[in-house]
Amino acid sequence: MPATLHNSLILLVHHVVRSLPAPVLGALDAWSLRVARRRAMKRQQLWQRKKAAAAAPATASTVYHLKPWRD
Repeated sequence: MPATLHNSLILLVHHVVRSLPAPVLGALDAWSLRVARRRAMKRQQLWQRKKAAAAAPATASTVYHLKPWRD
């Protein structure tokens, strides 16, 4: 029963979206594109931050501070 209900809902939503006027479909497409671009930009920024963090220790030189001997 749940699978049949799920399929029926998908078909209903598909029919409703396809019956919308062209200007409304255009507005929905534009909104969807903006959301997709924003999410892609966030993923790219996160990837760049991870890449920079992984590369930072390799390029930074470690500074050693020698302590004097104690007798």
